Amino acid sequence: MNVMSKRDFLQLVGLSVTALGSPSILGLSALAADSLPDWANLPQGANPKSGGKLVYGQTYPNWAVGTSNNGKHPYYWIDLLTRSIWNCLIWVDHDFSLRGELAESWAPADETLKVWDFKLREGVMFHNGKEMTSEDAVASINAHIVQKGSSFINKWFDKVEARGKYGLRFILNASYAEWPYALAEYRIVIVPAAAPELILADGIGTGPFKLVQVDNRRGFQAVRNENYWLKGRPFLDEIEGYVVNSQTAINGFRSGQFNAVFNIDPTTAGQYESAGGQIHKSKGGDQFLLSMPKNLNLIWNDPRIREAISLSIDRDAINKIIYNDPGTWVGNDTHMSGINPEFFPREKSYDVQRAKKLLAEAGHPNGLTLPAIVFCASFPEEPRIMAIVAQSLKQAGINLELREIPTDGFDAYTRQVNPPIGRPARSLVGPRNPAINLGRFITNPTEAAGWTGAKYDAFVALYERTISEPNDAKRLEMYKELQRIVQSDTPAIVLGGRRNMLAHAPKVQNLRSHSQNWSSRFDDVWISA
Repeated sequence: MNVMSKRDFLQLVGLSVTALGSPSILGLSALAADSLPDWANLPQGANPKSGGKLVYGQTYPNWAVGTSNNGKHPYYWIDLLTRSIWNCLIWVDHDFSLRGELAESWAPADETLKVWDFKLREGVMFHNGKEMTSEDAVASINAHIVQKGSSFINKWFDKVEARGKYGLRFILNASYAEWPYALAEYRIVIVPAAAPELILADGIGTGPFKLVQVDNRRGFQAVRNENYWLKGRPFLDEIEGYVVNSQTAINGFRSGQFNAVFNIDPTTAGQYESAGGQIHKSKGGDQFLLSMPKNLNLIWNDPRIREAISLSIDRDAINKIIYNDPGTWVGNDTHMSGINPEFFPREKSYDVQRAKKLLAEAGHPNGLTLPAIVFCASFPEEPRIMAIVAQSLKQAGINLELREIPTDGFDAYTRQVNPPIGRPARSLVGPRNPAINLGRFITNPTEAAGWTGAKYDAFVALYERTISEPNDAKRLEMYKELQRIVQSDTPAIVLGGRRNMLAHAPKVQNLRSHSQNWSSRFDDVWISA
């Protein structure tokens, strides 16, 4: 089978290479059906062995755990590591580059960037023995729209059409230069077409492992998919995952019950190493965002107070004390991550004197007390982080109670009052591409926190122009300006700086922590002799 070149694909869909001004948005990754994609290549010198079982502990459960009894549904999987059972059209690799998963290639159909054509891989089989076709992909995407699988696709999506047995055409309601990234979200998996009340509910996917049983509050067991589309993968025969607390994870690792633990408490890394474990740390990780509703008569409705709060948080202290990682990037209050090349930091992230000056200008020369902000300890180190935040704020005369409540039911608790924004609360912000990161100020009511005003209007207008800009260099400068607008008004506070970490036994090979926790893969892991 001949590999289609980028130019040939563009000509097929009726678009010249030069029409877009920047070829990098095309994201093409076409390959022959009998070869592995380049991202599936193993480290040089690797000698993988087939067989064995990976049994992992997970200290970061799915935030939706407890809201459904059906753990076979990817939205309610025990954690966010859904790629053990399912696949999406696109995967974002460890360097934040787009990679074809179930999609073999993709490109905008014309210069408007409103229509995108995708070519599915041929011969991909579901766990039930049915071949995946465009019919299944269309049904899956439509189900995600109805079930609101991701706000990152719903806002721009108009419709999706099958174009032959393996072709898809997405029609958007606005130009979107980075649309393929939205299809890499962990919830947007492809499943067999089914009736609306049945689709997504049976645990059938195309992933490297077939589900045997699951309790979405405790754990799951799965076995090797012999018909996995990545030929020769996975190497493991079985995989099991269990949701546990930090201490149970350590004890389980020491006893040999677990041979890997995801999202370990960074202060316990030494305990895993003393038990013979090896640590892998990703480049980045989820960030903690303090959402401050502005649709209520609260003291932080004054942007000077919001900026003072941000400038009073010693993020370097968090990195040193909690992560033993001095010099790591710090948050810039825009959802952007330091691993994004578009990241634009504040000129100075910690400035107590300026914070006090801003408070005085806002009529609070002697400091102030803020409404309580609730959080759940999604990551084991979070309570200690919040203690540093509260103590840091006191240096500027700001008193803030950061109140911990259980993870189970946290989302419902925060949203049951003050809809659609909810209570003052900590949100988790995963690292993504800038179009999604910055778009959260528009698409997510909780994270936008009721941000309004002239600067919000300017932000929305510029954002719409930015994501419709086909030229990468121009879009980069526009992303920086968007960050400047946000920093000048500080609609939310992002603590930033954390990295995802996992521990594994020495015999577990090639298991890596991903900055996007949900993009972790299991098809390239093996157990050595």
